[in-house]
Amino acid sequence: METSKGTEKINDDGAVEINVETVDYRTPPGRDKEPHKEPVEVTHVIPADKEPAGSGNVVAETAAEVAEKLQSAKEAVSGNKSDEKKD
Repeated sequence: METSKGTEKINDDGAVEINVETVDYRTPPGRDKEPHKEPVEVTHVIPADKEPAGSGNVVAETAAEVAEKLQSAKEAVSGNKSDEKKD
C-alpha cells in the first residue's frame, strides 16, 4: 500500500501550510477503461487565527451555541422572552 508524503511550513501570512503528495485514481470516460494513477499535491491552509482541532474550544463553543438555540426555541414556543422582567 502506498502512503502519502507531506511537508508542513508557516507561510508569509503566518498560516500553517500542509502540502501532501498523494495519488489520484482517474478513470477515463467509456466502458471497460482501466483507471490510471496520477500524482497530485494537495495543500491544506490553516489560518493563524484558528485554534487547533484538539483544543476543546470547538466543543465548548458548539455546546454554547446549541444551548442558545434551544433557549430561543423554547421562548418561541412559549411566547416568553427570558430577558423580560416578570411581575
